[in-house]
Amino acid sequence: HPLPIGKKLQVINLLIVGLITVLTLISLCFYMYSTLRDDYLNNSKTLSSVLAESVTSALLFGDQKAAQESLAGLRTVDYVAHAELYDKSGNLFTHYARTETFKAPATFSLQNYQQDIHFGSLIYDNVFPVFSIAADREQIGTITLQLDLSKAYTHFGYQVGALLLIGLLGAALVSATLYKLQKSITVPLLSLAETMRKVGQDGNLSPPTAASGQDEIGELANVFNHMVDELSQREQSLQQELKERRRIEAKLSQIAHFDTTTNLPNRHSFNNQIDRALLNYKYELEKFSLMYIDLDNFKYVNDTFGHHVGDLLLSHIGERLRSSLRQKDFIARLGGDEFVIIVNDFTDQNQISAVAEKILVALQAPFSVENHEIFIGASIGIAICPNNGNNSEALQRQADSAMYQAKNMGKNNFQFYKDDLSRTQKNRINIESHLRHALERNEITVYYQPIVEISNEKIIGFEALVRWIRPDGSITRPDDFIPLAEEIGLIIDIGKYVLMASAAQTAIWVNRFGLSFTAVNFSSRQFKHNNLAEDIFSALNNAQLEPCNFEMEITESVLMDNSIDSMNLLELLIQKGMGIAIDDFGTGYSSLSYITSFPISKIKIDQSFVAKLPDDKNALAVVTAIIGLAKSLNLKVVAEGIETAEQLDCLSKLGCQYGQGYLFSKPIPANEATRLLESRATQPTSSSINL
Repeated sequence: HPLPIGKKLQVINLLIVGLITVLTLISLCFYMYSTLRDDYLNNSKTLSSVLAESVTSALLFGDQKAAQESLAGLRTVDYVAHAELYDKSGNLFTHYARTETFKAPATFSLQNYQQDIHFGSLIYDNVFPVFSIAADREQIGTITLQLDLSKAYTHFGYQVGALLLIGLLGAALVSATLYKLQKSITVPLLSLAETMRKVGQDGNLSPPTAASGQDEIGELANVFNHMVDELSQREQSLQQELKERRRIEAKLSQIAHFDTTTNLPNRHSFNNQIDRALLNYKYELEKFSLMYIDLDNFKYVNDTFGHHVGDLLLSHIGERLRSSLRQKDFIARLGGDEFVIIVNDFTDQNQISAVAEKILVALQAPFSVENHEIFIGASIGIAICPNNGNNSEALQRQADSAMYQAKNMGKNNFQFYKDDLSRTQKNRINIESHLRHALERNEITVYYQPIVEISNEKIIGFEALVRWIRPDGSITRPDDFIPLAEEIGLIIDIGKYVLMASAAQTAIWVNRFGLSFTAVNFSSRQFKHNNLAEDIFSALNNAQLEPCNFEMEITESVLMDNSIDSMNLLELLIQKGMGIAIDDFGTGYSSLSYITSFPISKIKIDQSFVAKLPDDKNALAVVTAIIGLAKSLNLKVVAEGIETAEQLDCLSKLGCQYGQGYLFSKPIPANEATRLLESRATQPTSSSINL
């Protein structure tokens, strides 16, 4: 295992201190030995020189006694073992020995002497010549000294021992100092490493590292603490963000899988559930039933009380539907007022009928929503897997067909899908399915039929007629789809489109041909739309038309509706300068009191009376009465559906002012109507819209 940094520093410290100590001791030893050697060499030369001077006379005169006394002076020098004085011939003249047992050589031979000090040698021999005092400096003898170095080495050993002890103490002191210094470095590093381990492995961001000082380690600890603080703050931020993300994901999952109005599963959840039910049937032959529920007349609730009340009602309906089912049954809201139920684990069709009956009974009790008592019914269509199919698309289509069959049979009932649905029912279902997408696909358009002045057959305006042009080019007349559009609520969107398109076209004709006003035909169903006034004025503003350039056509049933909202709307339009015409006059429940209560500007005679002219006396009497009534009330009269010259001649004689029909022109697109105006160079004065 690799050594930790503390141990490494200790080993390095010991190696460095030991190496320095050893090198220092070796250096000092060599220095001391060199000093000792030099001292003894110098001392021996000095002694030899002094002795040579002192024995020169004795040697010249052969005075052995004097020479003996000079050598005896060496007794004071304890490291001199013995000394010899030889004459010029090399014969021993006299000698000195510290010990009596020593016997000096009788003759001088240089080979017998060690004249250098080697490490570890205990003796040193010094040979020094003795010269005469004469001018020629003749060598008259030789002095030899032998030095005993044992005491010197002993003293040297003591010095080395003391030096070694001092070195060891110094090394210990230095090591202790370095160890303390090493601890001051490694302890903070170990603490920092432990904190890093807790941060890295345990994810613990709470324990800070204490700063050890103002050095680099302290700066590193401060930087690390700052980093940990930043990580802690980021961790908290990430945790908060993760918590918020989970909340949003849960909310998105709730939105993705549940309806916000009723808290029931939505269409996406239903698709997943029916796929699971089909898999269960595929592998376990577990059949199930599919119920499509459409609320009866729910759109009238929205139109009467507003969408807020409608949403609250849907929430209450969802609760009742859920409480009417078993826990294992599945219910979802597809959108609008449509619900779907999947019932599993049943034995026969009677059990499904019982469930449907229970649902209808649950919805019979009135709903109390914001102080409004609301009654609602439901039409239920039922398809069974595998009896009516074993794929999702077929089952949903058949349950939907059965639901519409329930509506056709009086609503507030349930029907099982049957293969023998009538051609009318299938055609109605087909029309409704395609009608819901007709506006999106730009299949709804407006045709225009001229209105002429009977006296001179000049075009004075147009009646706009809505047409549904299918992708294959076939044209569906209003009578074939307008009642259905009113029933399913699409009449509002269709009416708004026709209003915007005809207003824009009328503005072109006003600017180019001097058209003075236009009229709009609305049914009683459209009159109950809360935003009708806003739609009208928005169309006028977008087309840059004044209200006085527009005239509204209404049926007699609208006048018979004495609701405050309807009356307020008519009064608002009249105040803005818009005229009002009564369409299909004579076919409804006419009342002179309603006609005289509003400034009606025009009456349109229904084509059912015009078609019987001039032969039918009853029709002639009715038309004559209507024209007379209009004249007495100073109203204009337009006869619809003129197809023959005889009808035109009869109406002219009766005093009818205006007419329209196939005798003059069939309904044509806007571009053809413009060319018709150009060719006749007329100045139209009115245009009307009939849905």
